[in-house]
Amino acid sequence: MKKNSIKREKKEKTKTSKLNMTRRQTIKVIGASVFLGGVGCVESTSKANLSSNQPSPKWLQLLGTSEKGGRNYVPRVEGKLPSGLRGTLYRNGPGLFERGGVKLKHMLDGDGLVQRLNFSKDGVSYKNQFVRTAKIMSEEAVGKRLHSTWSTRKSENMFDNFGGGITKSQAGVTINPVHGKIIARDEVGPSYVVDDKTLETIETIPLPEKLQGASVKAHSKIDPENNEWITLGTEFGRKMRVHVAIYEPTFKLKTNFSFESPRSVYIHDFIATKSHIVVVLHPCNFSPFPFLLGMKSFTDSLSWDGDAGNIVAVCPREGGVPKFYEAPGSFMWHSLNGYEIEDKIIIDFVGYDKPDHFIGENPLFETLMRGQLGNASSPGKIRRYSINLNQSRMTEEIIDNGSHEFPMIDDRSLMSQHQVGYFTTGALGALNGLNSGIKRFDFKTGNNETYDFGSKTVVGEPIFASNSTNKTDEGWLLTQCLDGVSGKSFFAVFDSNTVTKGPICKIWLNHHLPISFHGSWQNIT
Repeated sequence: MKKNSIKREKKEKTKTSKLNMTRRQTIKVIGASVFLGGVGCVESTSKANLSSNQPSPKWLQLLGTSEKGGRNYVPRVEGKLPSGLRGTLYRNGPGLFERGGVKLKHMLDGDGLVQRLNFSKDGVSYKNQFVRTAKIMSEEAVGKRLHSTWSTRKSENMFDNFGGGITKSQAGVTINPVHGKIIARDEVGPSYVVDDKTLETIETIPLPEKLQGASVKAHSKIDPENNEWITLGTEFGRKMRVHVAIYEPTFKLKTNFSFESPRSVYIHDFIATKSHIVVVLHPCNFSPFPFLLGMKSFTDSLSWDGDAGNIVAVCPREGGVPKFYEAPGSFMWHSLNGYEIEDKIIIDFVGYDKPDHFIGENPLFETLMRGQLGNASSPGKIRRYSINLNQSRMTEEIIDNGSHEFPMIDDRSLMSQHQVGYFTTGALGALNGLNSGIKRFDFKTGNNETYDFGSKTVVGEPIFASNSTNKTDEGWLLTQCLDGVSGKSFFAVFDSNTVTKGPICKIWLNHHLPISFHGSWQNIT
């Protein structure tokens, strides 16, 4: 593999923000205290003392506690709903974590529970439903687990898991409107189409023949100009291959190509610009032999080698030979956006120095499932790659050293130069990966606006909902939150331009919701 010459740099300029934080302030977590009590247990937890041997607050364990599904009711509204908010919020995430007395090992695992929060002239209504995948139906029929999942083997018997076990889609990561259909996905198998009103599962969209052996990512991109649906997957073998499939608005496959990766790694997301596909091949290495021999689950077969650095693959959208660039090691769950300016590609994303909340020794998202706090020391920093295609070099900039996740923009800015990005922020104690606030970041001015709910609330991905002005970045943010005091969940609605004022209203559910990953907004047409 020929690597282009790289210029590595981290700019640490200081700019004044609208709050009491500089643009690139490092969050100091040692020595401060935070109260993580709730739901009948008040526990004072020092950030310096968080460890995998310490019991987690009971309310935090609700993130990995199953929900029954099948809800359909009018929730309670605290405050006043915005009069112009008309449309539907869809969300997806794991909702069922055990079967036959066996609990899954990881919070980022479970059968998909899709949600619908509808706003009309009559008010707001709530509904949730499990996606009726082949997996959930077969296991319901016999009352026990039949399949391996990405974090949990079918059984402790390695022969039951030989070849990696039979893994099927749980459709529990994303839910998006795509060419008139509401599509739920994870990283295995076909897409599942659900009814836009009832959430009943309607049909599946199979993978193209060439991608049958690939792990097609739950994250995809819709080009705002031509409405093309861009998907990407990885296929492990002697060498890992990266597959790209691009569909026309009729779901006809327009472009399908692949290229060889210089390393076999797990990735969750990618970047698409108007002319290129960009893949961050961070050193989250996959070791196939323990997995194929049935000795380890997929996630237990992953390891982090930050010193190896990132390799960034850039390939034309129509296919061709990719170029590879190097950068310091950082783990990317999610990208914010990518765009082109003349001969440059700009990529903004959230990256961790190490994914210790996800894999490794006692990662938080695993230990919470057994009632303990775990490792989560590395914050998700806002990072920028600037790739000069003509000069074959790339630079990295750390834009904000704080704790961030779930980057979001106004979809109308996708693949164009964006000014504003939205994030979850404010690590819950030292628990990076679980955030308690919302941030609006202005990439043009460097200003940020933040609202923090406090240490007894976990805040999910902020979904942008546009208003009737048709102006970019004008609208609302909707985010799902878990309240540690009541043990129930609520949806918070913010004005997208006045985040510091806090939510305009809260929409309270009469039950908790487990961790929910991603969502989308569909305006009433």
